[in-house]
Amino acid sequence: MSDRSAPTVHLLCGLPGAGKTTHARRLAEELLAVRFSLDEWMLRLFGLRYDDPAYGSRLPACTGLIWDTAVQVLRLGHDVVLDWNQWSRQRRAHWCDTVRLAGFQVVLHHVDVPMEVAVARARDRAEQGTVGSHDIDEAGVRHLAEIFEPPTASEGIPIRTVLWGRTEKRVPTAFLPRGRVGRRSRERSPACARCSP
Repeated sequence: MSDRSAPTVHLLCGLPGAGKTTHARRLAEELLAVRFSLDEWMLRLFGLRYDDPAYGSRLPACTGLIWDTAVQVLRLGHDVVLDWNQWSRQRRAHWCDTVRLAGFQVVLHHVDVPMEVAVARARDRAEQGTVGSHDIDEAGVRHLAEIFEPPTASEGIPIRTVLWGRTEKRVPTAFLPRGRVGRRSRERSPACARCSP
C-alpha cells in the first residue's frame, strides 16, 4: 500500500480541557472518519476514572482492542481518530511507530490553548456532567500541564497545531487523507464555539 493511498490515523495532544475531543469529533465528521475515545471505552467497559489505581492495569487491553478495531476500519479505506492524549514524546513515538508499521499514515493534532482556557473548559465540562469524559479540577489541569510535553518537529510526525479552533500549521499535502466524494475541504479546521474567546 503506497503512502498516497494509505488511510490516516489522527492522533491528538494538548492540555486537559483544551478541546481535544471537540476537535476529534469535528475531524471525524469532516473526514468521514471513525473516532475511538479511550475515555468513553474505559468508562463504559470498566467504570474507571483515569486516577483509579486499577486504570493502568486495564489500559493495555483496552487500547489493544481499540487498535485492533481501528485497523479493520483503516483496511476498509477509512481514516480513524484516536481520541486520547498523546501527552508525552514517548507515547507519541509508540503510536507513530505502531501506525507506520501497520502501513498507514499518521498526523498529530496539537490542540494548543492557554492554561486559563483549559481550566475554564474543564470546569464547564465538570459542571455539565459530560458523559464519556473525566471530570478534572483546576489543580488536576495544572498538574497535568506540568508533565505535558509539547510536540516538536524533531519527533518526525506531521503536526497540525490548532489554536482556539483554527489551524495554524498545515499538514504537508502528502500527509493529508486522500480525497473522497462528499468530503468537506480539509484546508481548515472548523471553528470550535466552546474554544472561541
